[in-house]
Amino acid sequence: DKLNFYSQHRCYSNTSKVVCTLVIMIFIVLFVWGGMLLSNPDTLPIKNVRIEGDFTRLSPVDLQLLVTDKVRGGFFNLNVNAVRLALLEEPWVSHVTVKRIWPDALRVIVIEQVPVVRWGQYGLLNSEGQYFEPAIETIPLNLPILSGPNESELNLLNHFHAMQEHVKAIGLNIAILNLDERRAWSFVLNNGIKVVLGRRDFEQRFNRFLTLIPTTLSGRMEQTESIDMRYTNGFSIKWKK
Repeated sequence: DKLNFYSQHRCYSNTSKVVCTLVIMIFIVLFVWGGMLLSNPDTLPIKNVRIEGDFTRLSPVDLQLLVTDKVRGGFFNLNVNAVRLALLEEPWVSHVTVKRIWPDALRVIVIEQVPVVRWGQYGLLNSEGQYFEPAIETIPLNLPILSGPNESELNLLNHFHAMQEHVKAIGLNIAILNLDERRAWSFVLNNGIKVVLGRRDFEQRFNRFLTLIPTTLSGRMEQTESIDMRYTNGFSIKWKK
């Protein structure tokens, strides 16, 4: 009887092992087959691309063509980051979000760059002081122009906003702001008058300039060519000939 019991137990044990082995093999086969199915670009291919955003310089049609050209693969194995990076190569694109929409669509949200000033001859700065360089024919010509050494973009933009606020209060605007390699400041007003502040005592000289306009230059702005504020307690004025 004991021998019979051990034989039956061994039989059941061997049967369980066979069943377990079969189950594991079936699971592996299904797993591999499922992976191959999902990696197949013909499985749930992307059929619809939706571009969203408020555009002034960018063309939704051109963006859609660019995205469509970069779509490689189906819903599950599409390289979303590759699509995003391709769009960010367009200078007028600031931020991109790419989302899959079940079962066959792609939603692409594009935020366009908003320039606040020009940087030099060929570039632009957005409100965060970030530089971008679009095609020269797309650069707005009515923006103020800033120029300075590399890595000084944000510094100049902050100075520009602060200076512009004070200059507007006396009825003028800054058209050009420059910081040269020697860290000397100068700017040009919208009426063409050039103002030189130099390297030292920036705030003191600028404030002195602000008091100069409604007093010394009152009624004589059209005759003024340039103003040099690089004096301890004074200034010099160059008159038009």
